[in-house]
Amino acid sequence: MQYEEIPTQQIIDKLRQSLEPQIGIADSRLSGIENSAIARDEDDEDIALLKTGFDIYNVPITSYQRQLGSAVIAVRKIVRKLLRPVLERQVIYNFANTRVVQTLSRQLQKLQEDQQNLERKIQGELSSGCPEVKAQLETQQKAIADFTSEVEQIKAVQQEHTAILEKITAQLLDRQK
Repeated sequence: MQYEEIPTQQIIDKLRQSLEPQIGIADSRLSGIENSAIARDEDDEDIALLKTGFDIYNVPITSYQRQLGSAVIAVRKIVRKLLRPVLERQVIYNFANTRVVQTLSRQLQKLQEDQQNLERKIQGELSSGCPEVKAQLETQQKAIADFTSEVEQIKAVQQEHTAILEKITAQLLDRQK
């Protein structure tokens, strides 16, 4: 049985395109200079998206309907006021997750830099044939692999929590109807 490769990058791009307008984030291609300075790679882009989109409470309320536009906006404002406690908790949760992900990303980047430095240093020492250095290198590589695995697990838990919170929010909205 062969599995097809999932076009992960295409899915991520489509999600970004569909979510950015919904949560009030400017198109990343329009502010390319700022984003290229902030986001040096895809992980940094994701963190930048988290940083700009964590506040779901202060999303602008608009309506594109001409006849019922003001009524739709009024209803949305009322719903926002009713959901304020839930949305505020979600904003706090989103902000905390954003900080955690950013911290983990920095730690991972530092660990990767440290690993590269150690690899260079150890390669120099290995050329002289030190068995202790080889053992240290293996230990460091295992530690980095373990840390990377933990980061992936934390990301998975974060995604699960986000899905649960979205489900709860949807259920609350359904109850209020």
